[in-house]
Amino acid sequence: MEGPEEKTIEKRNGVSMIKLIPEHISILDLSNKDLKTIDENMKLLLNLTQLNLSNNKLSEVPVSVLNLENLKVLDLSHNCIKYFDDTPLFCHTITTLNLANNDLNSPPYWIWSETPTNLAEINLCCNVNITKSLHNGYYEELLQYKTLVTSILICNCKLKDRLDLIGTFPKAKSLVLGTTDFSFYSHNDLEEVPCNGMDNCCDIEYLNLSNTNIYTVKSSIEMYRNLKEINLSHNKLDCLPEEFCRLENLEICILSYNHLYSLPANFGNLSKITTLSVEYNELYALPSNICQLPNIKRLDVYDNYLYEVPDGIENLLEVDLAQNCFEEPNDEEYLEKRKIIRADNDYRCDGRKVEKDISESEHSKSFTDEDILSINDKQDTYVTTSSPEDWDSDDYWIPHFTRTSVSAQSPWLYYVKKKIEQGNFCPIDAHPVPIADQVRYERMCNPKIQYESDGQFDDFSGDDS
Repeated sequence: MEGPEEKTIEKRNGVSMIKLIPEHISILDLSNKDLKTIDENMKLLLNLTQLNLSNNKLSEVPVSVLNLENLKVLDLSHNCIKYFDDTPLFCHTITTLNLANNDLNSPPYWIWSETPTNLAEINLCCNVNITKSLHNGYYEELLQYKTLVTSILICNCKLKDRLDLIGTFPKAKSLVLGTTDFSFYSHNDLEEVPCNGMDNCCDIEYLNLSNTNIYTVKSSIEMYRNLKEINLSHNKLDCLPEEFCRLENLEICILSYNHLYSLPANFGNLSKITTLSVEYNELYALPSNICQLPNIKRLDVYDNYLYEVPDGIENLLEVDLAQNCFEEPNDEEYLEKRKIIRADNDYRCDGRKVEKDISESEHSKSFTDEDILSINDKQDTYVTTSSPEDWDSDDYWIPHFTRTSVSAQSPWLYYVKKKIEQGNFCPIDAHPVPIADQVRYERMCNPKIQYESDGQFDDFSGDDS
């Protein structure tokens, strides 16, 4: 007796093709069948509502699929499709379309031009060439359309110069521009948020911007008053604006793997927060009332530079305080709460962070040489250089100077300056360096060069001596 696969698939000249589909079928899974084509003469059932053709070798959308009138869910992910511009008969019945991991050279034109009335979710992730054909006015034309799609997944598409495309989804509730899947090296390069186009998507409730090379969160982030979950992990953030604390409906906030030194002073205004993940940052302090937020249940501050255990951790259901600059609690209640967080993080270490030797440049009462240079906007020092081959040269004993870069400002100085801006304290470290000290240092780095000369001035005296 033939199995289901033998009834539906046959090979001709080594190419898998559709053979027979029972008439009563409304849901059909043809994934992982090595399909390269579907015979145009083969009519799929008109009452088919769900079709899975993922993980095959299709180079285009088969005509027989385009002719399905009642299709609601179509999965074409993990194929080799380059274009999907022809309008299908299921244009206004489709609700979910998955085109991830193909080789699309442009977005499916019909989604913009025909404005499908029921299409709620579209997945375009991992199409690294999706903007390749957006030229000669084609891109400008797409920007004139406004789709009705509410859930958009478009991560790992190398979006950078075409970010305005996001603005064609004004009804978006869920927007995924980033992912923590590092198996792809084609992340979107946003640099800041909100980025171009996102100002047209004010109704977003879920926003994933993980690993999108974000340096700055702009004050206009407050436009997302409906936002319930945000993921800004694996970026390059060192601070958040006060306007971030106006996201009054925010429940889940993921800020892990950044360079944050502090959180906004008004972070306690986010009264609906249930989950705060700030592990793997450089936090020296937390807002004092962080554990007293009425709805907070999970706090992950693993691997930071905190010096005090936050007050009120007994109110939390999940917490991890390890690898900070204080002794980690070891009572049974805390360990049980930590165990929940570490269910998927078994690689973490227990206890207190191993403290590094703090150099005088970070806690001294006067600026170091490097800090003086940074104040003077001189990012260079000078060192004498020479090669052994030049030892016999007449010019060898004349000092030569080359530039070497100065190391970046220390985290402590950065944190101090942030606190000064907030008016919290004014340490002596922040006082300007006297001009006389600057001049002495400059002369030390740039000594006056003296040259030998033959004749009456060989005693190195000046003309006016």
